[in-house]
Amino acid sequence: MLENTVGVLKAALLTGIIAGGAFGVGSAQAQLIRIWCTATEPCGESSGTTQDGTIFEAEANPTNPATGTGVFKPFVRIQDSSGTQSGYNTDTGNPAINFDTKAGLWTHSVLFGDLGTIDIGGLSYYQFSLDANENGSAGSDANKLDLTAIQIFLGDERLKTPESFGGYTGTQFDGSAAGNLLAGYTPVWSLDNDTNGDVTVNLQASICDTAGQCGSGKGDLKLFILESLIQGAPEDYFVFYTEYDNVGSGFEEWNYLARSVTVPEPGTLAMLGFGLTGLVAFRRRTQPS
Repeated sequence: MLENTVGVLKAALLTGIIAGGAFGVGSAQAQLIRIWCTATEPCGESSGTTQDGTIFEAEANPTNPATGTGVFKPFVRIQDSSGTQSGYNTDTGNPAINFDTKAGLWTHSVLFGDLGTIDIGGLSYYQFSLDANENGSAGSDANKLDLTAIQIFLGDERLKTPESFGGYTGTQFDGSAAGNLLAGYTPVWSLDNDTNGDVTVNLQASICDTAGQCGSGKGDLKLFILESLIQGAPEDYFVFYTEYDNVGSGFEEWNYLARSVTVPEPGTLAMLGFGLTGLVAFRRRTQPS
């Protein structure tokens, strides 16, 4: 599975370079990316790359998935049955929480410094996963949805609870981030931008390797954004805004790849322990009797 994933990502990366030159050279046009199947299925629509090098890839449920939101651990959950939905992560609770975002444990603020990166083809990417939970049967058209917008904001503590500082302003569902603000901040990155044009990702919301194993608690879609495209300070608050079309009453939730904590190698730990032991012995010998 790992080899398949790496192969798909490299192929998607190469396709993006060929189509867009050095990530974004050329005219921006509307783009539809279909994520309908796993990399091993014959439909062939399991990944796509935008002009700025952003990668979308199917993240298939395994044969025996560990299900449940508590396993997936999202930082934002959005749900509405009107056909469209939108929202962003926040610490604001009900009833003042934004748009279709669900308050609770699985929606909360995030520090930019908490995000980790992954290397793909010698380039560094931020990684996010979407667990889509629509109501149609797996593989059906009713189980598809359109991810129409992603916008990322970075800023000070106002972005912990943006609803208290003007919230989100601008025109939703217009295929552009132009003129959109969050607590007075403009997006530092947007899927719909001058390079990419208007991008829509049509996602099969239950992708799985084995029939009957689709379910909540495992991502259906991976998103990789070049680290070089999102610049900020570790103490900045990170807000991830999304819009969806053609949705049912299920919920959509995202998690992120967390920054790894560097753990000393065993040899380093042993040397540290030896040094502390020696220091204690030295202090005992030098203490007055």
